[in-house]
Amino acid sequence: MKLSRLIALLAGLFVFAANSSAQACSACYGDTSGSKMGNAAAVGIFAMVVIMFLMLGVIAAFGWRLAYLAKHPLPDYNELLNEGEGEPNPGTSS
Repeated sequence: MKLSRLIALLAGLFVFAANSSAQACSACYGDTSGSKMGNAAAVGIFAMVVIMFLMLGVIAAFGWRLAYLAKHPLPDYNELLNEGEGEPNPGTSS
């Protein structure tokens, strides 16, 4: 219990002793108009949104495929093999 209080006290001291300019960059404050960092952040956000929508589209397409297969099941393979044979002959084993 004393160790956790010591860690909390040290963390509090480090927060108060830190320089205010080291707490956040200009992107966190919104001052990125025309800078390379702002443009890179915008491209990164756009890329993440595109990737997210692509992944959601793949998941939705898989769900639709499963729903389609549930409504239109494949025929039984054994029925396809025996479709043209009719009734089996009494003298043969089946």
